[in-house]
Amino acid sequence: MSKTLSEGESILTPIHRSVGVSAIKDSIYKEIEFRKETIMNEVIKAGEVFKLAELLPYQEGKIVNMDLAHNDKMKFVVMSFDAGTGLSEHAAPGEALVMALDGEAVIGYDGQEQVIHAGETFKFDKFGKHSVSATKQFKMALLLVLE
Repeated sequence: MSKTLSEGESILTPIHRSVGVSAIKDSIYKEIEFRKETIMNEVIKAGEVFKLAELLPYQEGKIVNMDLAHNDKMKFVVMSFDAGTGLSEHAAPGEALVMALDGEAVIGYDGQEQVIHAGETFKFDKFGKHSVSATKQFKMALLLVLE
């Protein structure tokens, strides 16, 4: 099986299957390996190319989220924020990576504000106080490591 991925696309490969990667042009990719006991959302099919940003829609005035994979040690979630929505300040229950998939938002973290754009990633430390405010429509993937 051979698949070609374009910018912003993802692929899930079956467990215990060797996978090779080659690049047609300069590329950067993220590889995330889940444990065998991870529960995977059935919307994702092994061997099919998909875009994380297209897994859920924007809804007027709302935040939408979808768990993609989880186990007792981690959660992987995608979220969409309509412009003007956000999450008020709260403490991260574990280390986390926010991967901006579409749009733009302001991340408040330990008293500082930073703008995040599609293609950028931001890290929270465990117990790091943070907020997310969507200045425009915004989609993100969240990888949360729980201890």
